[in-house]
Amino acid sequence: MDRYDVIIVGGSFAGLSTAYFTEADKILILEKMEELGERQKSTCCTSMEWIKRLGCEDSILKTFDTMTFHSPKDTEATILLPETFATIDYHVFCQTLGNKLKNTEIRTGEAVTGVEPGPTKRVITKKTEYESKILVDCSGWRAVIANKLRSGRYLDNKKLSYGIEVETPYSGDTSTIHIYYGKDYIPNGYGWIFPTGKERARIGVGGYTGKDLKAYMDGFLDYLGVEKGVSKPHGGVLPCQGLREPVVGDVFVVGDANGTVLPLTGEGIRKSLDYGEICGKAITKVLRGELKLNQGLDLYSEMVRNSDKFYDDLSFAQNLFTSVPDWAREKIISEVNKIEEGEINRFLNAYFNDAIRPSKLEITGAFVRGLLA
Repeated sequence: MDRYDVIIVGGSFAGLSTAYFTEADKILILEKMEELGERQKSTCCTSMEWIKRLGCEDSILKTFDTMTFHSPKDTEATILLPETFATIDYHVFCQTLGNKLKNTEIRTGEAVTGVEPGPTKRVITKKTEYESKILVDCSGWRAVIANKLRSGRYLDNKKLSYGIEVETPYSGDTSTIHIYYGKDYIPNGYGWIFPTGKERARIGVGGYTGKDLKAYMDGFLDYLGVEKGVSKPHGGVLPCQGLREPVVGDVFVVGDANGTVLPLTGEGIRKSLDYGEICGKAITKVLRGELKLNQGLDLYSEMVRNSDKFYDDLSFAQNLFTSVPDWAREKIISEVNKIEEGEINRFLNAYFNDAIRPSKLEITGAFVRGLLA
C-alpha cells in the first residue's frame, strides 16, 4: 500500500493551493476527474493578485477594475474594485499550477469511495488504497471525506445555492462585470455577465432553489438578446450559506468542502486559495515537528473561525437582499450612485480583507436609509 506524508482529496483550487503551500517529501492529490481542470463548474473569476502570486498569468482571459449592478428597472450602479479581477481559463489554471507543485503526485480518475480514520488514515478509491497520517478534504461542496466521517450528517442540503451559465458570444459591454437583480431574471437570486473577451462572456443565473434554472437562464439570455443553444451549460452547487466546520475528527477541510464560498456574491476561488495557504502552512509546521497534528488542526480551525462573523453578516445581507421585493432592490441600487466614495471603499475593504467587518446592525441601517432616502 502506497504511503504519503499528506493526502489531499480534490484537485481544484483548494486542493492545488493546499499542496502548493505544503512543504513535504511526498504529497498525493486524488482527483476524480480524468484530467486536472477537466470540467469547469463556476464562473472562474478571481483576483489578479492571486493569479500572479501563483504564476498562472497564462490562464487570464480578461481583466476588470469595476463591477456594475443592474436593478429590476435597468438602473445601473458601477463601483471601482479595490483590486483587479480576471476571468480565467480553468483548465489552463489547474494545469499550470499542478505543474508547479513540488514533491507532489497527482492521480486523476481516482474517486474516493471510503476512508478509515485513525493515527494513520486509509483512503480507499475504486482503484486502490493509500495511507497517510495527514488527510485534507478538498473534494468540493459534497465534502466526501468529512461527510463520510460524519455518517452523512456533515452536509446540510438546505444550505446550498445553485448556478448555471454558458460561455457564449456577447456583443454588449465587456469592460466590466455585470450583476443583475430582479424577480424577472430569477426569484431570490441574481444574474451575471463575466466577459472573457472582446465579444464573449460567461452568462448565468444563480439562486437558492435548484428548480427551473435552465428556464430562468433562457429567459435571461432572451432579455439580453443573446442566442440560446450556442454552447453547453455548466454549473452546479454553491455552498454559500456560511462556513462549515473546518476540521472533522483529525482531517482538514478546505474550500467548497468547508463552505468558503462567500454569501451575497457567490465568490469562492479567492477564499479557497486563502484557506488552502493557511492549511498548507499549518501542515508544514506539523511535518517539521514544530506542532503536533492536533495543534496544527487547532491552528487551522482557529484561523478559519476568525471569519465566522464575516460570513454570518454576509449571509444576513444575502438573505435580506434576495428576499425583499423588486421595488426595494431598485431603491437600494439607485442610491448606490449617491453614496460617498469613501463609504463604499470602507465596505469593499471590509469585504476583501475580512478586517473591518460590517455588523448586521450597520447593514440593516444602510438598507433602511436606502429605502427612506
